[in-house]
Amino acid sequence: MKNKDQVLSDLGIVFFLVLSFVTIVFTASDSANYILNLVMLNVTFVVIIITYFSNITLGLVTNGIVIFAYISYTIFLTLGYGEPIEAKNYFWIVALPLYTYVVTLMTGGNLALQRRVRELEDENVSLSTVDPETGLRNLRTLIADAKIFIGMSKRGQIELSLMMIKFRHYKEIKRILGEERLPLFIRQMTEVMHRSLRVEDTLYLIEKDDITFGLFLITDAAGTKIVEQRIRDSMKHEDFYTITAPYEVDIDLKIGVFHYEDSGKGEVISPLEFIERARKEMEYDVG
Repeated sequence: MKNKDQVLSDLGIVFFLVLSFVTIVFTASDSANYILNLVMLNVTFVVIIITYFSNITLGLVTNGIVIFAYISYTIFLTLGYGEPIEAKNYFWIVALPLYTYVVTLMTGGNLALQRRVRELEDENVSLSTVDPETGLRNLRTLIADAKIFIGMSKRGQIELSLMMIKFRHYKEIKRILGEERLPLFIRQMTEVMHRSLRVEDTLYLIEKDDITFGLFLITDAAGTKIVEQRIRDSMKHEDFYTITAPYEVDIDLKIGVFHYEDSGKGEVISPLEFIERARKEMEYDVG
């Protein structure tokens, strides 16, 4: 497929050069209609530019308008001044669609390459397990890891909790900081979170638009309270002013924790249900 697109693109370039040479020779040789041919030559290159930067459909529509105007002008000369219709009058009627088709061949390879790049970018985003800006694992990874942690908790090997952390008024903060300073703000928040955690705790960035962190804690209810308070204290005492200046931003957290043991004996919870229950617990935190 790739070789075919490249061959067609190369053929398009060759045909374009040949057609351009024929057009220039025709324009120069028909001295009686030099002005008309010169105008049509310029119009043709305008059509080529339109086709190149848009698509063949718009190019053909533009062709139709130009050819209609050219035929109308030719008929006017024939009926009004008695000028005969000759074979040369058909040159631009044939040349214009040919130019459109040739330019489409030329750009076909580039367009195919651009489509492939977009497909690869979309595929990379869908398969990515790490956020590129913060280095944190994302929701896809959290769901996959949840299966492992839940299995270990079922066998009684660990006490498992899922903590969800959200920033109140984050959308307002986002508007204040703008696109340039927002990544710096998110990165600093991530660093604060890491400093507040133990080595065995796993942090995830599960939502970016309204930033939300997920955190697996291998500890009991008392242990999660300690971690929660540590995170709140760290955020409260962190200096964000170097990024948010001249605004003072108050970091207010919504935190919810769901302990797997609270699901009840014999109840089977899927990773998505586990996450949803932690979200609900977070909504109960009204500050």
